[in-house]
Amino acid sequence: MKTAKRLLSFLLAVLLLSGCCFAFARSAGDYSGYRQYVSLGDSIADGIGENNVENKYMHRTPGAYPDRIANELGAELTQLGCGGMRTVELRACLESDYVMPDEYANNFNREVVKSIRGRFAPAISNADIITLNIGSNDVATYALLRAKSASSALGVAIDSKVAELEAEGEYTGALVTLLNAVKTVDRYGSIVSEAISGLTEGYLRFCENWDAIIGDIYALNPDVTLLVAGFYNPFDHLKISDDSLLELGKAADGIMELMSLKISSGSPYSSRYIYVDIMGVESMAAKYGDSLTDEGFFQAVELNVHPSNEGQADIAERFIRLIPEKSGAPFTDIAAKPLDYRNAIDWAYAQGITAGRSETTFAPDETCSRGQIVTMLWRAAGSPAAKSGCGFADVAPGSYCYDAVCWGSEKGIVMGFSDAEFRPDAVCTRGQIVSFLYRYAGSPAVKGSVSFADVTPDSYCHDAVLWAVENGIARGFDSSRFAPDGLCTRAQAVTFIYRYMA
Repeated sequence: MKTAKRLLSFLLAVLLLSGCCFAFARSAGDYSGYRQYVSLGDSIADGIGENNVENKYMHRTPGAYPDRIANELGAELTQLGCGGMRTVELRACLESDYVMPDEYANNFNREVVKSIRGRFAPAISNADIITLNIGSNDVATYALLRAKSASSALGVAIDSKVAELEAEGEYTGALVTLLNAVKTVDRYGSIVSEAISGLTEGYLRFCENWDAIIGDIYALNPDVTLLVAGFYNPFDHLKISDDSLLELGKAADGIMELMSLKISSGSPYSSRYIYVDIMGVESMAAKYGDSLTDEGFFQAVELNVHPSNEGQADIAERFIRLIPEKSGAPFTDIAAKPLDYRNAIDWAYAQGITAGRSETTFAPDETCSRGQIVTMLWRAAGSPAAKSGCGFADVAPGSYCYDAVCWGSEKGIVMGFSDAEFRPDAVCTRGQIVSFLYRYAGSPAVKGSVSFADVTPDSYCHDAVLWAVENGIARGFDSSRFAPDGLCTRAQAVTFIYRYMA
């Protein structure tokens, strides 16, 4: 029986691992550039355990590590962590054409994925920072499947509670219930051994889905700050009082190292994200020390493998210490704008390319004049001096845009409406700004023609629009309309310059 207990101890220690993150302490920094924060993961991110106020999908649990991180950053949190989530469901939420394997159909199933899938891509696309912890439930699922199969083959009746827990995404609880019910069977050891053999299958599934998930995140948001969690062991201090003093934490080291190694250095994306190692985080189980009896082990462990309040605080602290500082422009009127607009405004403000209309407003939807656009481009180029003055009568020396227009005219970047007229106060159009940028780039050769019906081959801005679209600097309003005569807003202007120069 002791052999069976040791096998079960090893199995439980591995299966009940909780995903966590990278860390070391650091003093408060400037995180003002992180406005939108998305949390992805399983019950650790969802806050199941001591901090949980109610058990439902994707709620913001006070005290859970994403809540603490959001408060530290001053960012808006979109909580997409789901209790019971595995890599297979997260991948299905990110890939509309991904078909989950049949063995998952009755668990945290396809219907649940369909109901939440629409939230993921928009949130990820607009995020400044994302945290991710996932993987523990992957190995639990395959161990459960193998244990069920072995039990059926031996003719052992499976408690109906197992199916109920499985359907709710409580894979560890289902496994514990199954093993607890069959532990008096004389073939119990073989059932546990078969369950342990499922760990490898779960690990391989995890590795496959991990790379796909990270690729999906970066495809949606290539520049996002992404921090991913390793695994902590909730059994470091837990012993069963049967005189064997089984140290469950040590038994789990091997599989944890493999999974953490995959995340930290075994993925093609490992160099792009920040890996957070949290071995030693305090779980609920740690609070019980060695006071749990063998009889109470199954019930207590099922509920107490999640982080305690102290453990959640530890996870958050370790994350925060590794989050790179990111300054943002102090404007309150850009929060609702797309992420690329906000990133562009942050960059332009930091580079001194443009200021706000006031200390707290940028006025992103105001139109930009030709003089303002040329001045932004001139500053982005380093404010170079022109060799001679301007010939435009409407751009007088001492004007805010005089040096910029002189430089732009000398370089052939900007043109006037006549030899004497530049019209610095006229509103700049979308066609004009992409033409300015195109000429600044040296008017590189282009091939083909644009697909926009409102930009004809003989248009002054045709080549500029084609170049800008091909290089991701500008986009059309739809597949047939660029709106070259549309008025350029302040947000659009800095975004075009940012996409080319940053």
